[in-house]
Amino acid sequence: MRLSILTRPEVIAFTILIIGTAIVTLRMTRPGGRFSGRSKDGRGGRAVATAGGGGETAFKVEQVNRNDPKARMESVTFADVAGLEEAISELREVVEYLRDPHRFERLGAHMPKGVLLYGLPGCGKTLLARALAGETGVPFYFVSATSFVEKFVGLGAARVRQLFEAAKASAPCIIFIDELDAIGRHRSADTAGEREFDHTLNQLLVELDGFMGSSGVMIIGATNRPELIDSALLRPGRFDRRIQVDRPDRSGREKILRLHADTRPVSRRVDWGEVAAHTAGLTAAELANIVNEGCLLAARRHRDRVAPEDIDEAVSRVLAGTRSARLMSDEEKELVGVHEAGHALLSVLLRGVQPPSRISIVNRGAAFGRSPWSTTDDREVLTKRELMAQLIVLMGGRAAEMQVFGQPSTRAEDDLEHAAGLARRMVERLAMTGRFELAGRKDEGARGNDEGEGGKEVRELLEKAEQAARTILGDNSADLRMVAETLVLKETLTAAELQDMVRGGGGGGAVEMSS
Repeated sequence: MRLSILTRPEVIAFTILIIGTAIVTLRMTRPGGRFSGRSKDGRGGRAVATAGGGGETAFKVEQVNRNDPKARMESVTFADVAGLEEAISELREVVEYLRDPHRFERLGAHMPKGVLLYGLPGCGKTLLARALAGETGVPFYFVSATSFVEKFVGLGAARVRQLFEAAKASAPCIIFIDELDAIGRHRSADTAGEREFDHTLNQLLVELDGFMGSSGVMIIGATNRPELIDSALLRPGRFDRRIQVDRPDRSGREKILRLHADTRPVSRRVDWGEVAAHTAGLTAAELANIVNEGCLLAARRHRDRVAPEDIDEAVSRVLAGTRSARLMSDEEKELVGVHEAGHALLSVLLRGVQPPSRISIVNRGAAFGRSPWSTTDDREVLTKRELMAQLIVLMGGRAAEMQVFGQPSTRAEDDLEHAAGLARRMVERLAMTGRFELAGRKDEGARGNDEGEGGKEVRELLEKAEQAARTILGDNSADLRMVAETLVLKETLTAAELQDMVRGGGGGGAVEMSS
């Protein structure tokens, strides 16, 4: 009797837990339940299926049935994807298989069970998966991997089983798992939470192994961090086809810009090829944002069509942020004008550096880690001479300040940070100063005892670049003054205006840097 009195609260709590767990399990697994995402006729057009209850976060799976007229109107195809020709060509084989699997099976061919799309955020991985489903016309299941695992042990594995059971019933179909690294990362057994992730991953591996070649279910995973994916997921028979979805090149950027502009009233005077040339390194999402920002600016200015000026301003917004409301004094304007003129003039005079589309003294706050003076074009292979030219341009603002005012300012802080990073890369990763023992080291903690001598060579590179910048600007002092005064007066210059100004002033002869 004494034992019963002492444990009564625990018995009550345990009973409630058992009843709650039973209710949740029944709701998750009953036929035709909320997970299946189907209407009463078994083929709902578009549904968001949820499983769970009792206060836990709902598990959401979006299913799109392409036989529904509304779904067909909303469907995406490869025609809606630009700048990803290589990835699309890899996926066309999957399209052919899902459309006519028997043609491949007669020849004994088996398509990959899983396709892994990897690359930077905003490059189009999710769009590619939706376009693949639109091309094939099969049901499409969309789920975020983060929704699999929660606080209840075994819930993640159960949700994986439910997802694959629903997909098999709808075959042929496509399952798209976004942010796959959330459950597919390397396994460990350090904590209970990590063990739950491991159980979920193990169940996913079991489901992948359980697929027969004729199941008609294609698994597509997407991740921004492929290095975290467990090797068991990547072996043949699972996610055995890997497609990189990278930032577009110049041609791809132009296609993406035109694709988004085609549905909007944009002036024919907008040169999308020129815009693409000055947006190297941007993702597809950022390029789409440029067009949208241009439309917003045009609407704010009460235009009927988006003008080139709107797109130019939109590029500046995406690259460097919005314009600051703080007004500069005349002294600040003069200093900033000289600083930016130093960068701009060197970018025209030196080979291997492409001037940005706009040069401005307008304060735009944080540049989000980008420097407009540290980019060239889409080339991945650069020579030491070209990297030195970039270093000189980065040091050009400080050098111009020293030449005109006799002292540097805080304006050069970001330039020095980018220049130091580039110089360190040249010394420690590219061995461009002859230090082969430092080559290939990517993490800063690996420098160890070589920091002293390696740091000395970095400083020497920066000093050499600054001295070269001061020499070139000294030889072109009249052009420096002219560009600086024009920037103070107009606040903004385009690359074409800058080049015409330098040529008109007698400059413009490209300076070839020695190695």
